[in-house]
Amino acid sequence: MKEDQGESMLAVDFMLKPIGDLTIFEASQFHEDLCSLHRQKGMLELDLSEIDRIDSSCVQLIVAATRSGRLTLKGYSSQIKDRFEEIGFSQFLSTGHGVS
Repeated sequence: MKEDQGESMLAVDFMLKPIGDLTIFEASQFHEDLCSLHRQKGMLELDLSEIDRIDSSCVQLIVAATRSGRLTLKGYSSQIKDRFEEIGFSQFLSTGHGVS
């Protein structure tokens, strides 16, 4: 994650907005942040608009989190969409919420 940005993850109300990279090196903290988000009641959002890189470890965490039916993804780039497609998880991306 980008060290120069202070906070690595921003949780605002019912939204989580990770910043920088989501790779195996950030997976433990990302998992904790997703668990904290899921303690909230109601619908939840994961904003991926500030993600530079993502690997399969964090894609798997996102997929597991979406299985609750309460988490929607938004702000993902075409690069992130391609990554989900490469590993066979594109069905977990919300339609209409990505970045072109």
